[in-house]
Amino acid sequence: MSIVDWFKNDLNTEERTLTRDLLSVAVADGEFCDEEKNTILEICQLEGISAVELIDSIRNQSSGAKLLSSVEDKKRYLLHLIRMMTSDGKYYAIELHVIEVIARKIGIMQMQLISFILDEINVGHISKDEGLMIINHFVRHFLKEV
Repeated sequence: MSIVDWFKNDLNTEERTLTRDLLSVAVADGEFCDEEKNTILEICQLEGISAVELIDSIRNQSSGAKLLSSVEDKKRYLLHLIRMMTSDGKYYAIELHVIEVIARKIGIMQMQLISFILDEINVGHISKDEGLMIINHFVRHFLKEV
């Protein structure tokens, strides 16, 4: 069973575990590099997730799970996953698909996900070059699915 199948079949709740989802995006391409490891640790520190909670989530415990109720919470969550995807400088279709599946599970459609990226470009959290590259990959991936 692939990671995408796991998301489609086994996660029937909006309750999310950021660490699990970050790890899923990181390993979706079959590799786990130092940049991805460091990005996970940085995001965990930003979100106040301890090393114990990180390890518990790897062991498939529900540590750190939370319901994402506001659009801002969902946006921040998905932007963390996009940051994870871009940390190694590569954009794989499987990583994009995992993020899109997670976005749908929490009620965010592809166009809204793209608007989140545009917002981050406008406020300067993502450079224009990197933001346009991310959007380009999402749009190409979306068009292949249609």
